[in-house]
Amino acid sequence: MPRAKHIRGTWLHRRLGERLFAPELWHPTRQRFASGMAVGAFFALLPLPIQMLAAALMAYITRVNIPAAIAGTWISNPLTFPFCVYAQYRIGCLLTGREAIGFSSHDALSMLAHAPMPFFVGIVPTALLLAIIVYPLTLLIWDLTSTGVKKTHMKTPPPPDTLR
Repeated sequence: MPRAKHIRGTWLHRRLGERLFAPELWHPTRQRFASGMAVGAFFALLPLPIQMLAAALMAYITRVNIPAAIAGTWISNPLTFPFCVYAQYRIGCLLTGREAIGFSSHDALSMLAHAPMPFFVGIVPTALLLAIIVYPLTLLIWDLTSTGVKKTHMKTPPPPDTLR
């Protein structure tokens, strides 16, 4: 991650201004981190070639954690992509009232070539649904991990006094 001194004076700094260096955009807090993950999850399911850039820009606009938004886009990756496309297609079929086409193989691209409309209809609802699920899940994980860290620090006995 580039340092602030390397970004100052660049075209990015001139376009976005001093707010680019605001601590709330870069240092995680509970609410802003969860919101950033939700923004990233939303953009993860949009079929854009610039998911991370779009998520970072939206995080900047909405003043949530930018690294969390970028990490949230990694939900869609080569392993999860076919499942995401299939879920978007099935939800699109449900919303449009169309019957889902059965395929012998699980080739997502051939499914899109034969029936693109249900896929495009299902994109935004699945992205919103994932963002709604990710937000409270991130808050829960934050709470569980932060209380675990606190308990670990509380259980360690104080160091013995060696000056006696």
